[in-house]
Amino acid sequence: MRLFIAIDLGEDIIRRITKIEDELKRKDVDVKFVEPENLHLTLKFLGEVSENQLDVIKKETEMAVSGFSEFQISIEGCGYFGNPNYIRVLWIGVNKGREKLIDIIDMLNKSLESVRRDEYKPNPHLTIGRVRSGKNREFLLHEVESLEHVKLGEINVKEIKLKESVLSRKGPVYNDIKIFKLKQSA
Repeated sequence: MRLFIAIDLGEDIIRRITKIEDELKRKDVDVKFVEPENLHLTLKFLGEVSENQLDVIKKETEMAVSGFSEFQISIEGCGYFGNPNYIRVLWIGVNKGREKLIDIIDMLNKSLESVRRDEYKPNPHLTIGRVRSGKNREFLLHEVESLEHVKLGEINVKEIKLKESVLSRKGPVYNDIKIFKLKQSA
């Protein structure tokens, strides 16, 4: 099983991200954009795990997030991983609630270290596309920079999901394995 832990996005935010993707597609850039139904905010990628690890993963995830209450995040700002000459990934960032997300990611990393150890510092973001080539790179760079301060909305984070990624010819299909509810805010 190929697993990851994530936060789902609201339909309004997905619609706004899709609008950005559609604008960029019309400009003939060579980017494989994430399909609307697959847009999410990954907290931890676990990768391939055996079926017999599933109970441990559920238990450790439950313990990791049990101390957290519902909170709000703002989805805003577009950027890229790589450098101006070689853009690899396009992403949308998180501003409000970023520190809380980092706390949750840190807790998940500690709890699930036996499953997958991550060596990098948490950087909450949602991937919107993977750049396949440098076609129209200058234009793509300009467009991404023009979206640096774009505000796409807020999400009330009430739950975190353990998801399975099933690879198919048409791309990945994500299924919820378990939903972990956060404590209600007072």
